[in-house]
Amino acid sequence: MSSTQYDVVVCGGGIAGIASALAAVRSGAKTCLLEKEYGLGGLATLGLIVVYLPLCDGAGVKMSGGIAEELIKVSIKYGPGNIPEAWEREDATKAERSGIRYQVQYNPASMMIAAEELLLSEGITIFYDARISGLERDGNRVIAVKFGTKSGERIFTGRSFIDATGDADLSWLADERVVEDATNKRTGWYYSYNDKELKLNQLSDPLYASSGVPFYSGTILEDISQHCIDGRKMILEHIRSMRESGNPHIYPLIIPTIPGFRMTRRLSTNLEFSEDLHEGYWFNDSIGMIGNWKRKNLRYSIPYRAIKAIKNSNLFAAGRCCCADKSGWDLMRVIPTCAVTGEAAGTAGAMLALTGEQPEISELQRVLRKNGVLLQPELFERREA
Repeated sequence: MSSTQYDVVVCGGGIAGIASALAAVRSGAKTCLLEKEYGLGGLATLGLIVVYLPLCDGAGVKMSGGIAEELIKVSIKYGPGNIPEAWEREDATKAERSGIRYQVQYNPASMMIAAEELLLSEGITIFYDARISGLERDGNRVIAVKFGTKSGERIFTGRSFIDATGDADLSWLADERVVEDATNKRTGWYYSYNDKELKLNQLSDPLYASSGVPFYSGTILEDISQHCIDGRKMILEHIRSMRESGNPHIYPLIIPTIPGFRMTRRLSTNLEFSEDLHEGYWFNDSIGMIGNWKRKNLRYSIPYRAIKAIKNSNLFAAGRCCCADKSGWDLMRVIPTCAVTGEAAGTAGAMLALTGEQPEISELQRVLRKNGVLLQPELFERREA
C-alpha cells in the first residue's frame, strides 16, 4: 500500500475542488486533487449544467471576483460563449451593467479541457478514478485519506484536507456532524440534434415541488441508481414527445454521465448560511460575497464558520458541502458560490499547512482581498455585532 505526502489534499474535482486546488497551490502549498470521475468540473461539465450563473447582484454590482471570476473566463476559453459586453468593459458604469447579469453559457468539453490545462500549468497533481474509501485521524486532525484504485488502496497524507466531494464524504468519514437531504428530483439536462440544430434541453422536475414527483437520496445506492435510470427515461420521453410534435429526426446527442443531484449531504457547523435569513447581512468572518441567481438586487456574504469543520482542525468544506440551511443550500451549490468557498477553503488550508497555525480571520481576509476576492461590508445594510 503506497503513501504520498502533500500539504493540501483536495477531494473532489468539481468547481469547488478546482478553486480550492488553485488557491492552495498559489499560496505555496504542494497540492493534489483527487476525483472519482475522469474529468474536472462535476455537474458543471459531466452533468451538463452549463450555465455559469451570475457573479453580480443584478443591479450592476459585481459580487464575486478572484478565482470565481477567473473561471468564468476559463469556461469560454476554447469557445463558444461571450461575457456580456457591459461586464467585459472595465470602464462600464453601474448603470450600464444594471439589469445585465454577469453570466455565460459555455460548452462543457471546452470547460473541462481548459480547467485541466489550468490546474496542470499551476503544478497541481490530478488523480482520476480515485474513489475515497476511508481516512485516518490523529486526535482532532485528519492525517490521511484512503482511495480505492484498480491496483489497490492508495493513501494520501496531508497537512490540510478540503472536502469538495459535493456529498460531504470526507466530513462524514471524519465523524463531523452532517445533514442529509433526500428530496432530490429527476434531472436530465442533455444535448439533442436533428441534423440541423444542436440544442441544450434543461429537463428537471419542478425544483420546489413538495409532492407529486419522486424524491431521491444522493447517499443511498438504490436511490442513486434509480435517479440515473429515471433521468435517462426522462430524456427518452422528451425525445419521443418532440418526434411526435413534428421533429422526427431528433435524437439525444450528449447525455449526463453523473446524476444531477442538487443537495445530498453537507457539513453541519455552528452557523448555517441562509438565503432566507442572511440577505443583506455582513458576517465579521466573511470569506466572500455572492448574488442570488434566482432574483435580482440581493446580496450575501459567506461566513468562514460555514466552511470550517468542528471536530477536525485541518478540515475545510467547499461548495455544496458547506454548512447551510435548506434555503441557503440552494445558493451554496451553484458555480459562483462553489468557486468562492473553494478559494477560501484552499487559501485557509494552505495557510494552516504551511504555518501549522489556524489562520486568523483578518489575515485570511487580507490574503483573499489581495488575490482579488471581493469583501465589501459597505454593500450590506445589516452587520454582525
